[in-house]
Amino acid sequence: MDNPSKGNWVNTVPLKGQVAVVTGGGTGIGRGIAETFAAAGAKVVVAGRREEKLAEVCEAIKATGGEALGVRTDVTVQADIDNLMEQACKMFGTVNILVNNSGMALPRCNTLNVAREDWEKLFALNMTSAFFVSQAAAKVMAKNGGGRIVNMTSQRGISALPGIVPYCTAKGALMSMTKALAIDLAPNNINVNAVAPGYVHTDMVAGLLADPDRLQSVLDRTPLRKMGTVDEMAAAVLYLVIPQSSYTTGQTLILDGGWSSQ
Repeated sequence: MDNPSKGNWVNTVPLKGQVAVVTGGGTGIGRGIAETFAAAGAKVVVAGRREEKLAEVCEAIKATGGEALGVRTDVTVQADIDNLMEQACKMFGTVNILVNNSGMALPRCNTLNVAREDWEKLFALNMTSAFFVSQAAAKVMAKNGGGRIVNMTSQRGISALPGIVPYCTAKGALMSMTKALAIDLAPNNINVNAVAPGYVHTDMVAGLLADPDRLQSVLDRTPLRKMGTVDEMAAAVLYLVIPQSSYTTGQTLILDGGWSSQ
C-alpha cells in the first residue's frame, strides 16, 4: 500500500483503488464494514454463506456508485477460501485488504455439558478459518507489495462471562493469533490487527438482549451506559486499513464502552 501522504487526508477517498475482502459481510457489522469501505473508494468482495444477503449488500454498494462482488463462501472449507481469493483476483486483479468477520456463538450452557462437536465447530468458524483465510490473502498481498488484515474478535476474549467458555477461548486465541501473524507477515509489508467489539446494535445482539432486564444489566455494567453501533465498529476497522495507520500492527482495539477498563 502507499506510504502515508502529507496534508489533510480526511476529505480524500483513502481506499481508492484498493481491493477489500470482507468475510461474513452479508449482515450486521460485516455489512457495515463493506459499505464503509466502498464509501471510502475500495472495490469490495463480500463473502458469506447466504447468497441473498450478499446480493443485497452488493446492490446497495452499486446503487451508490461503488464496485462490489459477492462470493458464496464457507470459510471453514479450504476449497471455498481458495475460490474466494481466485474470484477476487479475477474480478479486481488483487487483494489489498482482508477483514475476517465470520463468526458464531453458542447458546449459554454449563461447561460440563459442552459437546466436543460444538467446541470444534465454534473454533473452526471463529479462529481456525481466520488463519487460513489470512494465509490465502497474504499469499496474494505478498506478491503485490503488502496489505492489511483485520480480525474481528470480541470483548469476550478478555472479559469472560459465565456459560460461554468456547466463545471466550476462541476469541482470546484470535487476539493472540493476531499478534503472531503481525510478526510473521511484517517482512511482507502486511499489517495485522484486530477489533474487539462489546455489545453492538445488530439483529443478533437484539435477540440476546430482548429481555429488558438483561439489556438494563448490560447498560449498567457499561461505563458509557450505551451500546455500540455498526458505524462505530466500521470506522475503527477503516482506521486500521487506511495508509495513515501504517505504523500499527499486532494490536487489538477494544470498543466496549469502557466495560473492560473496570
